[in-house]
Amino acid sequence: MTVLGKIQQVKIEYGDRVIVKNVVLDIKQGSCIGIVGGNGEGKSTILSFLAGDLEATEGNVHWYGNKPSTYYLKQEVESESSKPFDVLSGGEQMKRRLSKAFSQHVQVLLLDEPTNHLDQQSLVELVKQIRLYTGTILVVSHNRSFLDEVATTIWEVGHQQITAYEGNYSAYRKEKEERKKVQSRLYEEQQKKIARIDEQIVALQNWSSKAHADSTKQEGYKEYFRVKAKKMDVQIRSKRKRLEGELEKETIEKPLEDRDVTFSMEGNRKQGHRIIESKNVTKTFGDRILWSNSSFTIRQGEKVALIGSNGSGKTTWLKMLMGEEPFEGELWKTASQNIGYLRQTIQDLPLELSPAKWFQPKDYVERGQIQTLMKNLGFSKNHWRLPIGSMSMGERLKIKLMAFMLEKKDVLILDEPTNHLDLPSTEQLENTLLSYPGTVLLVTHDRHMIEKLCTKLLIFEGEQLRKVEMGYQDWLSHKEESKKDLELMKLETERQAILGELSFLKKKDCLYEELDQKFKDLTQKIRSLKD
Repeated sequence: MTVLGKIQQVKIEYGDRVIVKNVVLDIKQGSCIGIVGGNGEGKSTILSFLAGDLEATEGNVHWYGNKPSTYYLKQEVESESSKPFDVLSGGEQMKRRLSKAFSQHVQVLLLDEPTNHLDQQSLVELVKQIRLYTGTILVVSHNRSFLDEVATTIWEVGHQQITAYEGNYSAYRKEKEERKKVQSRLYEEQQKKIARIDEQIVALQNWSSKAHADSTKQEGYKEYFRVKAKKMDVQIRSKRKRLEGELEKETIEKPLEDRDVTFSMEGNRKQGHRIIESKNVTKTFGDRILWSNSSFTIRQGEKVALIGSNGSGKTTWLKMLMGEEPFEGELWKTASQNIGYLRQTIQDLPLELSPAKWFQPKDYVERGQIQTLMKNLGFSKNHWRLPIGSMSMGERLKIKLMAFMLEKKDVLILDEPTNHLDLPSTEQLENTLLSYPGTVLLVTHDRHMIEKLCTKLLIFEGEQLRKVEMGYQDWLSHKEESKKDLELMKLETERQAILGELSFLKKKDCLYEELDQKFKDLTQKIRSLKD
């Protein structure tokens, strides 16, 4: 591929913090560069820099030829606040914003978490759009399967560096592990060599010390031991200089470890009590019926996934449950439950406050507990006094989850909780929710999380909202079987109708052969479906 531009020795700082430094990277024409890394490491910062919204402390981007036209789709909804846009679901809003982005026909398209809120069909369409796009795309995403399908290069942001890997996400993970193994082996070999030379230097120093001592004790041999001591001093200096020269030429650093992330949530351990009940609930938007006469019960300790396409009403139902949306019918929840509601946009955080001011620990013990929790979630000491508004979206989401942990919520309502989380945090959150004893209502398009966590489903489909007592994979299988049964019924009905027509015809009739062939074809289709 032709090189479109080059990032040259770029350093970016935020206040006293260095985000990245000494960055040298090629941007190739027509490539799709996936940008990955931990929350707060600087992924969105890189896009802002390339969009021209942020200046580097040092270095620049050199574009070959004229500066390319650029469009930047940010994580958050920018200036679109008209009422028609507001009533759209998160997925519908994202689809509209993506449509606007692709319609610009720019040479460089910058996409920050474009898969957030998208259902599976919309995700398929986005992949098609990216593959057909003739320009260059840089995309920040935590969606592993999406990056596998679209990325031609991966940039990993972490530890103030950006490292490039050719290929998609899976190729990057494989190559990273290979590089790590090679670096670990070379590092261990170098450490062994350093230890070996250090041992030799210590032995020579001991011999030198003894020779110097002997040169002062034995009158007849002073000159002999003095010369011997000097030779050993020369050997010591020579070995040390050689070692320092080798290390200066190529010091092999110990491979950096990825940050560990640890969540821990407590909640009500009672099981089986009814906590939510829907009775004949109907929800409409103007003339449009989202669902009607919906009745079901959710019990304490159940982990329920809300399943439906973009715009089917999942977030709307959560708002109804929290008393924020009108509806017809009865939607009851027990008043004794301590509910934590994580919204898609995470807009209910005090952005001007720091964690220190928001959590307000009452003593040093509580402060230590909160700071330990922050450390477990991948925060540095500096984050304690940073305004929440200066943090990345993933870091803000973790701050919100921290509040749930500290308040020991009995019910967690999580609307797209993985949208802004890095991959280690997503995996740890899955494991934490699996062991969480309270009730979980989950909206996510992360199929892996649904299959791993949820044993019950709320299905939003065909102007109906119903609860099914099974997991996602079982429901898909059941759905396929139902489609198969309907298809069989249709084919059987059609075959019977043809059989009825054939009974009135004689073999020499002109239509008989045509209908007989149709009968045989339908019989074959029926057999294939039954096998």
